[in-house]
Amino acid sequence: ERGPQSMAPIEEAPIREPWKGVNLGGWLLLEPGPAFELFDAHPEAQKGEGAHCEWELMTGLRSIKTAQEVEQIMKKHRDTHTTKRDFQRIRECGLNAVRLPLGYWIVLGNIGKEPYVGNAMEYIDRAVDWAEECGLQVVLDLHGCPGGESGEAPCGHRQRPHGQWQWQQWRFVETLQAIDVLARRYAGRRCVTGIAVCNEPSPDVPSERLCQFYLDAYHTVRAAGMSDSDVTVVLPVFQRSEDDFIEEIWNTLGRDPKNITFDIHCYHCFENEFHGKTLAQHCRAVALNAEWLRKHPCVVGEWSLALGCAAWTTCGQMKEREVYKLFGCLQNEAYKSASHGSFFWNWKETDTVEWNFQVAWSRSLFSGQHLNNLPHWNGGSEDPLEETLHPSPPEPRIFFGDEVYFRTFYGKFAEVEGTKVRARFAEKGLWQKFTFTPCKRVTAPGRQEVRSGDIVRLRAWNGRYLAVQKNQVTAVRRQDAKIAAQFVIHMDCGSEVLRHRAGIYLQSRFTGLVLDADPARDGLFARFSDLGHWQRLSAEKLHEDASNQEDEEDEPNAEPEPKPVAETPHPTKRKTHDIEETPENPPKRRRITRRTTSTGSL
Repeated sequence: ERGPQSMAPIEEAPIREPWKGVNLGGWLLLEPGPAFELFDAHPEAQKGEGAHCEWELMTGLRSIKTAQEVEQIMKKHRDTHTTKRDFQRIRECGLNAVRLPLGYWIVLGNIGKEPYVGNAMEYIDRAVDWAEECGLQVVLDLHGCPGGESGEAPCGHRQRPHGQWQWQQWRFVETLQAIDVLARRYAGRRCVTGIAVCNEPSPDVPSERLCQFYLDAYHTVRAAGMSDSDVTVVLPVFQRSEDDFIEEIWNTLGRDPKNITFDIHCYHCFENEFHGKTLAQHCRAVALNAEWLRKHPCVVGEWSLALGCAAWTTCGQMKEREVYKLFGCLQNEAYKSASHGSFFWNWKETDTVEWNFQVAWSRSLFSGQHLNNLPHWNGGSEDPLEETLHPSPPEPRIFFGDEVYFRTFYGKFAEVEGTKVRARFAEKGLWQKFTFTPCKRVTAPGRQEVRSGDIVRLRAWNGRYLAVQKNQVTAVRRQDAKIAAQFVIHMDCGSEVLRHRAGIYLQSRFTGLVLDADPARDGLFARFSDLGHWQRLSAEKLHEDASNQEDEEDEPNAEPEPKPVAETPHPTKRKTHDIEETPENPPKRRRITRRTTSTGSL
């Protein structure tokens, strides 16, 4: 529990009406997804794999065009990307607010040799005027701070390799100047009901320094004329232990600050943890998030419909639209628990339901009572929701000779190509097929169940067997499948019989070490003796009438070619940290789905 400097009860905060809105990303701070038309229109300014952020695009444009030409390009973009008609349509969708991400150069102009085009305050003026006319609230979001609050694309400047950006590069004094200009200019505008002092600050920033900045930013906003009765000050909580960091913020701010809220971003599609979650686990995470949101004054500043890759192989016979609708309705309901509401990312994107509110709304993916009452589960044995969403085949038990697939902790399936054993694809195809074979001659009649403690061999689709050689898992010929190709099965549940969806660990009889998956190397290895998260494999059968969940019919009996699955379901959307989560580099984040997690994942 918090000490004497606890926050006031949430109900005492002067909230006009919880925000139910959408982000206007890509307008006043460029990102490849929300501003895809601008990025696509200037391939000549992008080298190699293309520009990842506004800095890279502007640098490319300035290298081939005059300053006047670059300014004209940006003027056209800002004049057309978002217009009054967009605000009218947002209101017609039943929303009451917009979150306006902007770079500091919009407010202060470009500084030094930075490539941005600014000042452009007239566009914020337009947004505020249009919002007032349409009856919308506005949250001004300083999405990109001077020097960057991280080295990632959302702040305008993606810096690589990792480590090139250092937290000391964040120019706090200039950031406070930008906040002061915004607050003074829009104090008194009734539609401006929130101001976010930064966005997704790097966890590399020492927490005490970040808390001090929050305190300074709060006082800057209030001193500039934005009163606590009119405007909420939004403080991001990102890639940190939420409860601990929120406690530290309160201890730093003391008793005086009023009407503040904590910005949480809820994404279920980034990093290995969320690629490894089943659809049922995603649903449970949303429910847990709703419980957590009730503990603190919060706004879900960003959320989407994008899911990790394992969700699409654990949704049974559900069609794509059914999956999105289930996920959309659950989130839409859960985020009502946030005291200050939520904002979908984004209003404009490429034509995809995951990130484009207009497309998702037109398909009714946020409305309806779709499995909002999840079946009760006490956390023991298997979640009954797994069977609901990912039904077992008529015979759920796994026998010697059955074809099975092994899903790794990051959602991709073990596969064999020649002698190589890897886990690169999130699909159950030909290369991913395995069968259990006994190491001893079976004398009992009938088919034999695979059981915990059994010593087995694993035969791949090409007739080769998995074997351990110097911590590397490889595929060997049958005549070479001796003790190095023998494994002891350990199960992670109470059942002795292996069943569809059960988690298992495969211990090499040759080395005594347990197989583990490494997403950084797309491979399977045998390097550790513990039965941990990285060693768990989900053994799954293919349902006899299984088919692709796409809404369109696939060609019958067609064997799909394995294809890589991107680290994020939608490659144009930003991914703030490409952290390799391996046994040597375990995930440090805990709760927020976009960026942290533990029991749930906001």
